[in-house]
Amino acid sequence: MHKIFDFLKQEIKAIFAWNKSDRVWQMPFFASLSIGVVLLFGSLFNRPDLALISMVGAMVFLYVPDTLIFHKIVLTTCLSFLMVMSFTLGLLTQLYPSSTPFVIFLVTLNCAQIVRYFGIGAPGFFFFTFAAVLGTFMPFTLKEFPFAIGLIVMGTMVSSVMVLLYSLSVIYIFKNHQPKPIPKLGEFGFDTIIIDPFIIAFFVGASMWLQNFLGLDRGYWMTISCATVLTAVTFRSIWIKQTQRIVGTFLGAGLAYILLHYVFTPFQFALLMMLFMFLSELFSPRNYALAIVFITPMTTYLAEAASFMNYQPDRIITARLVDIVCGSLFGLLGGAVLHFNPLRKKLNAVLHKVYFLKK
Repeated sequence: MHKIFDFLKQEIKAIFAWNKSDRVWQMPFFASLSIGVVLLFGSLFNRPDLALISMVGAMVFLYVPDTLIFHKIVLTTCLSFLMVMSFTLGLLTQLYPSSTPFVIFLVTLNCAQIVRYFGIGAPGFFFFTFAAVLGTFMPFTLKEFPFAIGLIVMGTMVSSVMVLLYSLSVIYIFKNHQPKPIPKLGEFGFDTIIIDPFIIAFFVGASMWLQNFLGLDRGYWMTISCATVLTAVTFRSIWIKQTQRIVGTFLGAGLAYILLHYVFTPFQFALLMMLFMFLSELFSPRNYALAIVFITPMTTYLAEAASFMNYQPDRIITARLVDIVCGSLFGLLGGAVLHFNPLRKKLNAVLHKVYFLKK
């Protein structure tokens, strides 16, 4: 009995632990500035709803590596293209909705393999999958698809400029975060780069099918939650992250519920989102549950961009909480399968043949 209590005590400590971080203040500052520029630009034309969609492209800034400036710029450019492609594929599923789970599977598979091959850390494949899922339900007609894609492109352009300013700030102006060596390509090995993403993508795609099958209201949150949980590396970190996400989401949903009752001007809304981005990036490496408290209202507004400032708070929050709990539990199941060695051995043999590699 004492062992059980000790185990639970350790897990609770891990969930609410305040971790050390070497993240400099410029990271959350320029991350918030990146989305702030997009949202403030949208407020000039009184279209914050479109600026919210463009904000997805600005999320590319979160992938900035701790390397030399030329590598940061090249990598940001490549990831910008990947973000645009992910959103575009999500949009195209609206023409043939039954293909959505398979497309989400392909996007997650390829993006997870790319970020692992290039040694890119958190947030991993998440925002690319998020962009694809967002594209599946955004209310655009076929004629408006190029316009919608252009919104994402504008966001990536802003993030590229912010990457340059961030790099100049930390390397040459304040000199508080010197660049690290460029990671070796593919150093994580076949299991991490090929097998793990295949299992992860299967569960993310399956969650998209399952939420459709269950007929969940705003069921896309189930897929997003599943993807979030599976960005963790070990099963223990998956369990901790899942618990932190549920705890943080319940607190963040309360904050979002209050905010959804207020009508903000476009300028006020831009400042609010900048604040949430700054706080979430500041707390993310220190305690994920606390970061989720601020990420939840931000992503709620993002997903509800089509009904900007015309919300149904009770329906939105209730649906989101149910979907996130379901998605987190499904992601936890995926994490267990991810570490099931007999399955991994069989997949290893099959995927070696698929990728034309010798065992």
